[in-house]
Amino acid sequence: MRTLILIAALGLGSGFGVTLRADEIRLQEQAPDRHVVVKGDTLWDISEKFLKDPWKWPEVWGFNKEQIKNPHLIYPGDVVLLTMEGGKPRLSLERRFGETVKLSPSIRGEPIITKEAGIPAIPVAAIAPLLSKGGVGDPADLAQAPMILGSSDERVMFGPGDRVYASKGPADIVDWRVVRLGQALKNPDDPKDILAYEMIYLAEARTEVPGDPQTIRILRTEQEVLERDRLVAAWKMEAPQYMPHAPEKPVKAKVVSALGGPLYAGTWMTLVLDKGSRDGLEEGHVLALFRPGRTVADPKCIRANKIAFLAGGGRGHAEDCVKDENNMTALPETRNGLVFVYRVFNKVAYALVMKTTEPVAVGDLARNP
Repeated sequence: MRTLILIAALGLGSGFGVTLRADEIRLQEQAPDRHVVVKGDTLWDISEKFLKDPWKWPEVWGFNKEQIKNPHLIYPGDVVLLTMEGGKPRLSLERRFGETVKLSPSIRGEPIITKEAGIPAIPVAAIAPLLSKGGVGDPADLAQAPMILGSSDERVMFGPGDRVYASKGPADIVDWRVVRLGQALKNPDDPKDILAYEMIYLAEARTEVPGDPQTIRILRTEQEVLERDRLVAAWKMEAPQYMPHAPEKPVKAKVVSALGGPLYAGTWMTLVLDKGSRDGLEEGHVLALFRPGRTVADPKCIRANKIAFLAGGGRGHAEDCVKDENNMTALPETRNGLVFVYRVFNKVAYALVMKTTEPVAVGDLARNP
């Protein structure tokens, strides 16, 4: 394995001491010298061809997270080159017209040699619906959200073009999304603590006559709107521009659910984590998944019970071991894959499963990689 230890000084300690940090950049065993970018590639895919830890690609390009505001500067037809400079790996680009571009911290504009979009950091198709329409709401905010009250007739279901009444909303908001409360996302350590509710997207609407109640017109729908559905301010989601990186501080999160309701999740599925912006989680964070170890009966206890069972002429129960916590042994946890945090709310976050060796379940752990 080609392993390079990059030592970065973080600063001076007290007296003459120096505090150092070792960042290990591990190259793949058969890392190529070049890769021709094709449509459908992602920055993660390309980095994984060269690096064992693909989220570390900004370090190899020579970037830091403040200098990458738009990492989508690589286009189909470009060639990614792997070189060594001063004993350190560096990636550079050879444009389709033969121009070689070393990506290092600097100010630069978008390429004008092509009109096609640059490649994304992760597969956009896997997350696009959850960026534009999906989401979660804080219980306190949803309790104050305007609510569909009904219409001038006795209908209880509404569709495109219908005018309906809703409770009063903020005066500066006229564009709305109509949502319905879905699954309650509960704190894994305290089921009584509801972190957020999944919001089921129903329709788009606009305020025509403000007031209490206000008059709104339903514009477009994906499902019929009902009385008691809620209004949340419409949001616009631009094309995601992520830079993968490990959290700077320790993160200890748990999987609350897998979106869509399955018991287990695999690659390219979205998990909900029980940590959000209030906990320091941010878009682009890469976390490692861990499967908690099972708790089993201590073998010594089982043997002792078996001996007692035989000595007692068939009386006694070996399974009595599981009734006493002191007779239980916890098996070690196992690392199970990686997730990429791509949307962060106050108390929870969406994370895309990038790779996994076993299906991910509710209660699995997510920590610094």
